[in-house]
Amino acid sequence: MNHVLQVFQTVLAFASVVLLCVFLKHRFIIKAEHGPLFARLLTQVALPLVIFTKLAAHPIALRQLLPVVSMIVAILVCLGASWGAGRVLRLDRGKIGALMIASSFGSSTLIGYPLVQYAFPHNPEAMVDAILISELGVGLPVFTLCVWVAMCFGEGRAEEPGGRRAVLWDYFRSPIFIALAAGLLIAPLHLNPESPFLAPFFQAADMVAASITLLACLILAIELDLRSMRGIWLVVIISAAIQMGLHPLVAGLQADLYQLTSLQREVLVLEAAMPSAILGVVFATRYRCAAHFNATLVLGNILIALMALPLTFWLFTR
Repeated sequence: MNHVLQVFQTVLAFASVVLLCVFLKHRFIIKAEHGPLFARLLTQVALPLVIFTKLAAHPIALRQLLPVVSMIVAILVCLGASWGAGRVLRLDRGKIGALMIASSFGSSTLIGYPLVQYAFPHNPEAMVDAILISELGVGLPVFTLCVWVAMCFGEGRAEEPGGRRAVLWDYFRSPIFIALAAGLLIAPLHLNPESPFLAPFFQAADMVAASITLLACLILAIELDLRSMRGIWLVVIISAAIQMGLHPLVAGLQADLYQLTSLQREVLVLEAAMPSAILGVVFATRYRCAAHFNATLVLGNILIALMALPLTFWLFTR
C-alpha cells in the first residue's frame, strides 16, 4: 500500500481514537487528574521499553545520523522564522518566545511514534530512524534550545540561573535517555529477538508498544480545550504554517542534499511535520514565558495537524 495512503489512514484512525477519548472525558470516565498518570506510564514505561528493544536489535549505521542533523537544522530555521513572525505581529517578548517554542519543536514522541508505528507496519528500520530523529534530533534541542528560549523570553529567567543545567541533567537521567543510550550500546552485540531466551522479552515489549497510541490519545484528549483559541487564530495558523509547513520543507530539502534513502526521507518528513510538542508548555510554564498563550498555540497545532499532516506528507515526499 502507498505510504501516503497509509499515513492518511493512520491520521484518521488516530483522530478517531482521540475523539473517543474526548467522549470518555465528556462522560467523566477519564478526568484531568488522570493526565499525570498517563504521562508517567508513557514516558517512564512504554516509550523507554520500545526505544531500548528497537535499538538493541538493530545496529545503527553512521549514515542514519544524517536525518538527525537535518532535523536540528530545520529547528534552527523555524526558530528564526517564528522570531521574525512575532516581531512583525508586534507581540510582546513573552509571546514571541511562546510562538518560537510552539513553532519549532514538534511532538515527535507523543504523536510521531504512533504514526510511524502504524504508517510503516512491520518495518523496524523505520521505527529505528524515528527514534533517532526524535530523541537526538528533537529531544536534545527541546532540552537545550527550547529551555534557553523559555528562559530568555520568560519572566522567570533571572530567578533560576542554574535552571537550564538542571533541566538538561533531568533529561540525561530520564528513562527515555537511559533506554536510548543502553540500546545504542547493546546494538553491536546483534541480539536475536527470535531466540528462545530473548523472544518472550521482545514479545512483551511489543505488547507494551501497543499501548503507546492509546496513552497518547488519552493525554491529548485531557489537554484539548477549544475555548482557549478564541481571538488568536491568525497566530495559530502562522505557528502551524511554520511548524508543519516550513519545518518539513527544510528537512525534505536536506534529505535530497544528503541523498537519504526514500524511507529515511519519508520518516524524516513525517517526524518534522508533527504539531507542537506539549513538553514546550511545561518549560513555558516553568519560566513564565506566556504559558497560556503557548498552550493555546499547541492545541491549535494539534487540531490543524489532523488535516495538514497527510497533505504535508504527500507534498514533501513526492
